[in-house]
Amino acid sequence: MSKTNNLLPSDRLYDAESYLWAMPSTDEGRIKIGLSTLAIESLGDLIYLTLQRSGATVARGDSIGSMEAAKMTGEILSPLSGTIVDTNASVIDNPLLVSSDPYGTGWLAEIESDSWDSENTELCDAESLLLVLPDDLLDKVSVAYSEMKL
Repeated sequence: MSKTNNLLPSDRLYDAESYLWAMPSTDEGRIKIGLSTLAIESLGDLIYLTLQRSGATVARGDSIGSMEAAKMTGEILSPLSGTIVDTNASVIDNPLLVSSDPYGTGWLAEIESDSWDSENTELCDAESLLLVLPDDLLDKVSVAYSEMKL
């Protein structure tokens, strides 16, 4: 299978370790974050999700919440530093939104970041991320993505 960016929108950056995405929002200095299709395939469907409240300050790599998924339970680590200014209440009420629409209604939080210009260099674009993915994960995600689009 050829590696394409159909699975990862090119309008955002990705954390190569956690497979979270980060995308500047229309509000200056605010960055929306969420789980990519890669993270979802690795974790399985989310069963339970908590997120820190608005106003919490986080550093890159700090926990912004926790999740229970079909394949694991763990922390959600922030791909950037800043202050959480909004969380998506819809995914708290219905964690399956993250799986069904990870790049739209399934976003997790919005962070106001003073360090975006320096920290975004630690993230990668979709093409770069696809180049370093293990082939077995890429194959699984490609199948899952094609089933989502049916």
